[in-house]
Amino acid sequence: MTKSKLFLKKPAKAALLLFSLAVPFLALLNGCQNQIKSTYKEEDIPYVVKEICKDEYSLDVTTKRTANTLWIYAPVDKILHKDYGVKEDKVFDEELSEKLRNILTTIGRVLISSDNTPEFFALVASDIKIGLDYTIIGNILDMKKSYAGFLPWTEANRRYVIGFKVAPEAIGDTGGTHLKFYDIKLGDFLAEQIAQRINAQFQQEGRNKYFQVKKVDGKFRDDVFMFEYDIKQVAATKEKTDIRKEILQTIGYLLKSYEFKDFSTIEINDLNLNDKLTLSRESIYSKAMP
Repeated sequence: MTKSKLFLKKPAKAALLLFSLAVPFLALLNGCQNQIKSTYKEEDIPYVVKEICKDEYSLDVTTKRTANTLWIYAPVDKILHKDYGVKEDKVFDEELSEKLRNILTTIGRVLISSDNTPEFFALVASDIKIGLDYTIIGNILDMKKSYAGFLPWTEANRRYVIGFKVAPEAIGDTGGTHLKFYDIKLGDFLAEQIAQRINAQFQQEGRNKYFQVKKVDGKFRDDVFMFEYDIKQVAATKEKTDIRKEILQTIGYLLKSYEFKDFSTIEINDLNLNDKLTLSRESIYSKAMP
């Protein structure tokens, strides 16, 4: 998982680039359905991804495979738009979208046409001029479900975990030597995805004027999910909003969707109200959740 805070002043904006990639990416995969005939061997996946990126898109990427994760490193000259910080709607460089779309398409083509795949992929694009890392982590089963039509693309898009951080060690790194390639664990992935979704649901267009989000964090340690948040309602909405209830619904939905039960308890800490709640696994999976 990405291990530092998001760099953007408004963290929700880090997901905007991925949102713009989702429709073309999934549409292209569906368009390739009849063209992808071969099945790649599991041990060849990193090599094939690297070769397709180079041969078809002239992109030099580094690929690494751990036991359950395919890592793809893409050095780029620019991540942020030249008017970032000047114009609010300008965040990412235009060329970055095309490069990441091509890499994501390649990942999908290879993994979907392979019999045995890793559980996760992690795509890291690094600005090697000023030192920034932009990370997209995805669950391969989510990708396959979306490709097969069992998971709507809007939901599939929300399931990517996005990271954006300052990384001075990325300056001049064309081969990904500043990265640590490790196995991504489902518990960690879910903790970060849940925190990301909570952050997004209170900062989305139409709701962000009613809520002030200072912090949302999620961790998974020793079979315990730990979530802490500082979310304050600053204006009245048409319907009464129960912030903690919404958060509990999001947690329950994700854990049930992934059928994840390898945890004992969930700790939820409201930093704004200084109110902590501890729930058992059984209460999350029952209808009696508070």
